[in-house]
Amino acid sequence: MSATANQFYRQQLPSTCVDFSSKLGKTLFTSSLLRGHANIYFKLAAQFRTQDEPAFCGLSTLVMVLNALEVDPGRVWKGPWRWYHESMLDCCAPLEKVIKTGISLRQFACLAVCNRLTVRTEQIDPYSHMDAALIKFRQDLIASVTSEDTVLVTSYERGVLGQSGFGHFSPIAAYDEGSDRALIMDVARFKYPPHWVELSLLYQAMQFINKSTSAPRGYFVMSLLKDTRPLFLYRLHQNFSIDSKHLNLQLTEWHVYLQATPADQSDELISAALIKFHELFGDYSLCCKIINGDKCTPCSGMEAMLDEQLSECCKLICKQVKAGGVYKRIAALGLAKQHAALTALLLAWPLDIESPTCRVEALRTIIAQDVQQFDVDAKNEIDLLRTQIRTRILALKYNCCHSLEA
Repeated sequence: MSATANQFYRQQLPSTCVDFSSKLGKTLFTSSLLRGHANIYFKLAAQFRTQDEPAFCGLSTLVMVLNALEVDPGRVWKGPWRWYHESMLDCCAPLEKVIKTGISLRQFACLAVCNRLTVRTEQIDPYSHMDAALIKFRQDLIASVTSEDTVLVTSYERGVLGQSGFGHFSPIAAYDEGSDRALIMDVARFKYPPHWVELSLLYQAMQFINKSTSAPRGYFVMSLLKDTRPLFLYRLHQNFSIDSKHLNLQLTEWHVYLQATPADQSDELISAALIKFHELFGDYSLCCKIINGDKCTPCSGMEAMLDEQLSECCKLICKQVKAGGVYKRIAALGLAKQHAALTALLLAWPLDIESPTCRVEALRTIIAQDVQQFDVDAKNEIDLLRTQIRTRILALKYNCCHSLEA
């Protein structure tokens, strides 16, 4: 038996796909370039990468997009360099799980939002009128490829294109109007080269039902969230996982607590709410980021930062958190060793209650009083953390509901 019987060196593209480097592929690219339908290609091509694991197509696609859009991760990759890598994208699904199963559309969107991207998710209705929906897809695609700051990522079923494999994520870098084809920058470069596919066929591949989620696939339109900066000081604790059933129970208990009408409506109401928050979420207190890794460390770890300017920014943010009334209340109650970390978590916590009780209003008031005194960097820190927390909570609730239905 051959030693290479169970090994493969790439796959031949099916007749439905046109190799980017072929004569026709070059002609299509020239045409798209002349029409201005390949503007985003250059930024994507500069960051074109091969997925690190067979199931990392979603993560590798997002890494490619984040680096192409010049998003600063605010975290070190290697040496002194801040740069996105698949290993950093663990906020919405554990990497050990992604290695085995990949990620869903919701997890992909969750990861994108957590990393400062605006995301519009278009899940394709398998029963929709194809003509109208295809027109919308084409319009979104053209808007992306003619820009230099918006990327369209597609999630599709390989089998529909005549390729081997199942679900796959990849960005689209160009569009040829004459042949109505899109250029897919396939991140599984060990398998297929970049290739052109007819839009109608790609649309059908996105309509295909994903067996693991019982839902169709789709596409994402993504760009960098304007007027934001990376997190400088804090990051969410690794225990704040969207797969944690225990955390979901704690969130439910917190929601019930906030909805209930308290017997005592004096100043003790706030103290009681802070104690309850610490009881439920004290173990998820925010971590301070340090230059040499992702360990959860106290703010004193900031002394290890190499960049003096960044360190000064971190110190200013921490100083503002400690100057507020929420920090002073938490410190007076002796609720946590790292009062600032718990304070920042509460300041960023989304109090999304449709019919707020006096307890919710009281918390909103003391939080607003603190945040309105913050400078731009501190407000950015709290706003980004709130977005990440809200995104994870929504993903967690969906995962728990989905597992119950299954």
